[in-house]
Amino acid sequence: MNVAGEVRAVRAALKAAGTPARAVGAKAYLKSNLTFLGANAPAIRREGKALAARVKDEDDRALRPLVEALWKTPVAELRSVAVAVLEAREPALGARDLPMLERFLRESRTWAYVDWICLKVLAPMLLREPKLRRRLARWARDDDFWMRRSALLTLLPGVKHGAVPFSAFAALAVPMLGEKEFFIRKAIGWVLREVSKKHPAVVAAFLREHRADVSGLTMREGAKYLPEKARKALLGVR
Repeated sequence: MNVAGEVRAVRAALKAAGTPARAVGAKAYLKSNLTFLGANAPAIRREGKALAARVKDEDDRALRPLVEALWKTPVAELRSVAVAVLEAREPALGARDLPMLERFLRESRTWAYVDWICLKVLAPMLLREPKLRRRLARWARDDDFWMRRSALLTLLPGVKHGAVPFSAFAALAVPMLGEKEFFIRKAIGWVLREVSKKHPAVVAAFLREHRADVSGLTMREGAKYLPEKARKALLGVR
């Protein structure tokens, strides 16, 4: 695979699919210093899916050089294509890719990449990579709040569906309950909200136990889908 040629071709395709107005709007919305081509999500997904298929035909030999090349560009949509390729080829990733994925998280500086990588790439890897489980504990104590958010969100799908025990999330989340950072408060509430759809009693018990430490934002998010009686009791609503 000609990696440089693939990157040029994807950029040209996304530029053709983009509009100046969308580029300006996306850049302002994400408060990003990256260059935007103005391509929409379906176009990005389409290019990512096609590129992932070509990588698969190469037996994944070009996977890592390709996503590295896409990511190092200053173009937002090309970074998105890199994540789309990683999502599509996630089964081919292993422990040796964790340093690369951690670097991508640290360089993301926005929920748009962090959340995608965590939920669609790292979350499925978590079920088969013990080394990732150990990294999450370290990320949860990181000075960078995006890494702390990553530790929480990587657990979300597994905890929601019962593949990862709720206690694993609680162990990381409880020390963060007093944080003022919006993206941490929101992430804790998001996980609780999603888990409550399948395990409402577990989430209600957690919120009751930590009621004194949970922020209003986290409480509102976490209790959103609880049974009415439990939700009102937690929110102090009659």
